[in-house]
Amino acid sequence: MNPVRWKCFSLVCAVCAFANCSDKFGSLEDWLGVLGASDTPRVLTFTPNSESTEVNPQTTISVVFSHPMSIQSCVSGFSLEPQVRGSFETTEISLKFTPKTELPSGGYIARLTKQCEDKNGKDLDRVYTVSFRVGEKEVPEAPTVGSIIVQTGTEAECFNGGSPSDILLGEVSSGCVGVPGPPPIQIRFTKPMNQTEVGLGLRMEPNVSFRLEWMNPSEVKILPDSIFSSNVRYHILLPAGVHSLDGSVLSATFRRDFFVGSVSDPEVIGFGLESQNCGLGIQEFGSITGARWDSGFCFWSLGLPILDPHSYQFRGGDDGTGTNSACADVNTDNFRIFFNQYMDTTSVIGATRFSKISPPSSNIRLSTWVWSHCQTVSPYGCRELTYSYAESEASCNGPLFGNISTGGDFNLSASNLAPNFYPYYEFRLEAEAKSILGKRMKNVFVIQVEAK
Repeated sequence: MNPVRWKCFSLVCAVCAFANCSDKFGSLEDWLGVLGASDTPRVLTFTPNSESTEVNPQTTISVVFSHPMSIQSCVSGFSLEPQVRGSFETTEISLKFTPKTELPSGGYIARLTKQCEDKNGKDLDRVYTVSFRVGEKEVPEAPTVGSIIVQTGTEAECFNGGSPSDILLGEVSSGCVGVPGPPPIQIRFTKPMNQTEVGLGLRMEPNVSFRLEWMNPSEVKILPDSIFSSNVRYHILLPAGVHSLDGSVLSATFRRDFFVGSVSDPEVIGFGLESQNCGLGIQEFGSITGARWDSGFCFWSLGLPILDPHSYQFRGGDDGTGTNSACADVNTDNFRIFFNQYMDTTSVIGATRFSKISPPSSNIRLSTWVWSHCQTVSPYGCRELTYSYAESEASCNGPLFGNISTGGDFNLSASNLAPNFYPYYEFRLEAEAKSILGKRMKNVFVIQVEAK
C-alpha cells in the first residue's frame, strides 16, 4: 500500500475510534480487515504528539491501535512519568487515560510497552515513547475592591441623606451617623465574587450588626441594623483567601476606614402655637417683638431673645360656658415645639412641664399630643410636637377633672376676659430630653406666656 493510502486509512481509523463509522466509508471491521493485512499490531495515533509543548493541564492521553487488542494488557503496559493517578476508558482498538487532577506544569513521558498484545497474542510492533510538556496554567488576576461608597456631609446634609463618597479615593472624616435611617455602605468588587465567602468574612470594627444585599455578583450593600456613633472611626475588613467566581483569591486582607463626624447637642429651635400655623417647613420664624395666638408666625425661634411673658399671648380654649362646647379642642392653646434633631419621643414627653404661675393652678394635665416630622425608619424619632393641655379650673370639667360625662377637656381655662399681665403660664422642657442618638439637651428650655 502506498504511503498516501496508508495515511488515509490511519485518519479514518482514528476518526472511527470512539464512534461507529458511516456506511459510505464501510464498517469498522472492514477497515480493520484492511489494516490487519499486517500481522503486527501497531499504534495509529498517540496524543499528545511527541515533543508537544504548552499542552493543556487538563489534557487526556489517547491511543488508537491498528488491530483489536487485548485491551487490559495495553492498560498494564501503559505508564506515565512522573506518575499520575487517573482512570482509563477503553474499546477494543483504543485507550484513553484521564488524570484525576490537572497536570502540573513540566515534562512528561507516556510509554506503551510490548506487553500490549492484540487478541491473537501478538505483541505491539515496538515500544512507544512519547514525551510532551505541560505549560504553565494561566492564573486569573486576583480580585480587588474597586470602590466603597459611604454617605458623608455636614450635619444638615446628613439629615437629608448625605452625599456618596468613595473612601478608596481619600480620607473620609465626615461620615453620616444614619439619620434618617442607618446609612448603607456599597462595595464594588473588580470581579464577580463568591457571595457565601464574602458574607462569612466581611466585618466591621467596632462591631456593627448588619445584613448584606447583593445588587449583582460584583456589588453588595452593607445594611447596618443601627445608626453609627458620632466621632468614631469605623473599619471595613475582608480577609485574604476569599474567592471570586473564577477561582482566584483575594491575595491580602483588605482594610479601609472612615470617620463619622460629630453631631451637635439637641436643642429647641422654635416655640409657638398650633393656631399660628407655626412649625417646621411652614413658618419657622419667631418675632423679635412678640406675637399673639392669631399671628402668622411663632412666638420664638432660635437666635432671638426670649421676651417677657406679656409678649407671648395665647387664648385658653375653654369658652367658660360649662357645656360640651367648652370641651372640644381649640388650637389657640395648643403649644408647639420643634427641634434641631430627631428626638426620642418618650424622653421629651417625660421632660415636659407646664404650669400656671400667677395665680398657681390647682391642676394642669397633658391631655394629648401629636408628633410630626418623624422618621419612618429606625431609629425613628420626630422633630416637632404639639401639646394639648386640660386645666382643672376649666368650666368643661365641672366638679371632677376629666368628668366622664363630658369626655374630658382638651383646653386651658377661658381667658378672653382676663386683664392685662394676668394670668401667666410657664412651659419648661428639662434637659433630660434626648435625641435618638442618646444625647441630652445641654440646657433647660423655659418660656413664660400670658393667657388673653
